[in-house]
Amino acid sequence: MFDESFFEMYNQDNDEEESSAATTTSQIERTVESIDSSKIFVLSIGGSIIANDKPNSTYIAKLSETLTKLEQEGYRFVLVIGGGAIARNYMASAKSLGANNFEQDQIGIFSSRLNAMVVIRGVVNSYPSVLKKIEESKTILQNGKIPVFGGILPGATTDFVGALIAEYLQATFINMSNVDGVYSSDPTDNPRAKLFTEISYEKLLSLMKLHSSSPGPHVIMDVPACLVIKRSKIPTLVIDGNDLENFENAVHGTDFKGTIVGSFEQED
Repeated sequence: MFDESFFEMYNQDNDEEESSAATTTSQIERTVESIDSSKIFVLSIGGSIIANDKPNSTYIAKLSETLTKLEQEGYRFVLVIGGGAIARNYMASAKSLGANNFEQDQIGIFSSRLNAMVVIRGVVNSYPSVLKKIEESKTILQNGKIPVFGGILPGATTDFVGALIAEYLQATFINMSNVDGVYSSDPTDNPRAKLFTEISYEKLLSLMKLHSSSPGPHVIMDVPACLVIKRSKIPTLVIDGNDLENFENAVHGTDFKGTIVGSFEQED
């Protein structure tokens, strides 16, 4: 199980040279405007929304239209794309052929990056390459492009990656999956499961720990991602990513269906 010590590696100084992506964008000769962090949203989009049996081109095109509209209103976005069913299928096949856990994780990362490449081709204003380094996101945002990530680290989900990026940018984190919020239990198994419209960081972490310890868990967000958003009190929303009108309402701060994660007094 992950704990807070797991994240110490991310607090170390990085003395590497600037990546080729950051170098390229820094050469763009135009005024770099200051970005209000309250208008930056990191979207962790489930791979099964982007590509189930095959890439969902219709959805990606509609996502592009929505993001373009919101960008014109001054909002900025970072996309983190999951592997979904494609990743699970490839990982299961590799496991049956003797792949160890690390090798399976690598396959999951490659699958998420494949999905991310499709999103880049469909979303207007995306940076043209799948990013692998969190620090690249700030420079690319400042130069007016949308950073797009897949997986980065073996053993870490794209939700975890998205939470780290939101922490780095002091942005709002939006988890976009096939579930319309955080429930007290799996709503597909329990029709009486309660949808939390608001939930505290502590309660979310407790729920995810409980669910992840059960056989065949349905976990909306993994424990490491919950630890990140809890430690930095990251504004977090959990919504159904298929409903782009609802997503737009969430970004605007108007009424939407989903869950707000924050510093709430939580009832049991």
